[in-house]
Amino acid sequence: MRHISTRRAVVALAAVLTTAGLPLVVGAAPAVAADPCTSEVQPTLPGLPIPIVTGAACDDTVPPVTTLGAATPAVTNGWVRATSVAIAFTGKHTDADTDPISFECQLFTTATAPDRWQSCTSPVTYDKLDQGTPYTFQVRAVDTPDAAHDITADPFFAAPTDLPDVDQTPAELAFRADVEPPDTYGFVRTNYYDEDRQDAPMVTSTSVQIRLQGADAVRGGTPTYRCRLNDQPVACTDGITTLRPATAGLQHFTAAAVDPAGNVDPTPFVQDFFMPRNLTVADATRASRGDWRRVRSAGTFASDYLEARAYGATVSFPVRNIKAIRLLAPAGPGLGKVQVRVGRGAWQTVRLAAKEAQRMKIYQVREELSSLVAGPLQIRVASKNKPVRIDAVMAR
Repeated sequence: MRHISTRRAVVALAAVLTTAGLPLVVGAAPAVAADPCTSEVQPTLPGLPIPIVTGAACDDTVPPVTTLGAATPAVTNGWVRATSVAIAFTGKHTDADTDPISFECQLFTTATAPDRWQSCTSPVTYDKLDQGTPYTFQVRAVDTPDAAHDITADPFFAAPTDLPDVDQTPAELAFRADVEPPDTYGFVRTNYYDEDRQDAPMVTSTSVQIRLQGADAVRGGTPTYRCRLNDQPVACTDGITTLRPATAGLQHFTAAAVDPAGNVDPTPFVQDFFMPRNLTVADATRASRGDWRRVRSAGTFASDYLEARAYGATVSFPVRNIKAIRLLAPAGPGLGKVQVRVGRGAWQTVRLAAKEAQRMKIYQVREELSSLVAGPLQIRVASKNKPVRIDAVMAR
């Protein structure tokens, strides 16, 4: 706060009051007030050309402060999902100042802020934003009457300086516009080519890898994804995503890329695949439960397979409305054979013997174009004194 006493002001006031017929009370020069100056414009009486308070020039040194409100649509990660944005803001005094507050705004795309400001009110709206262009918005609160009054040019109480009456630290919001959704691409990674069902290939492991890739025309870079497996949310990422379905059968996977602005690919990547049923000792029939044993082995469907020697030892599980059957089983020298059927259908023989050992071989038992069948799917040992090994079954 700055006060300047001038004898000239007192003399001028005395002349005016005398002319107006008003009493003049002469006292000691006013003391400097203890409270900070809150207004630079001193009040006047009607018809009087000079302020009521004599001999004081006041510089309000505390401008109002500015606070950003919400942006609509919201700015997320520096991006707004629109080409038009409305930004709200408020201002307030931090002292006893009661002067009205106005605002000045600027929106720019340059590295440094321009000198020009425009009057604005909250919320201020900017339309026709260019996608991908970096914008910076600034707003500052203004002590309206103080800013309009230059105390260095006051005809009665001129002061040598007039400190700024606007917020010197404007509130700022940086953002870019983006309304273009990203694109999503992907494929299932497998070492088995299912030529019969490329739309829903059979996989040969309980862990299925999907490679995802997204393309963002506005932003570039790497998007995030929203993924679902059998209509349930699952974690996924750019690059390799590993899925572990809880059950066997047809699996339905979708992935939609999401850009930082929140735009979601309206045509997500879709991948169906078929998970075989891993055979376990629990699938053995009651009569042959003790004939089967589980053998751990890397490179098989679920890192294990079943082995039996007893002729007629059988595993069985129900199927309904299936056409194709494939048996996943190790092959190698000295192995026997098994027979497969559904319900009371004919037995199909599968020979497991081979010159060279193979951890997993896929045997086509029933074709994709076969008629629909239902009932218990049975696999029985059809050789004597030779081990048989079976791993998993695809039945669809």
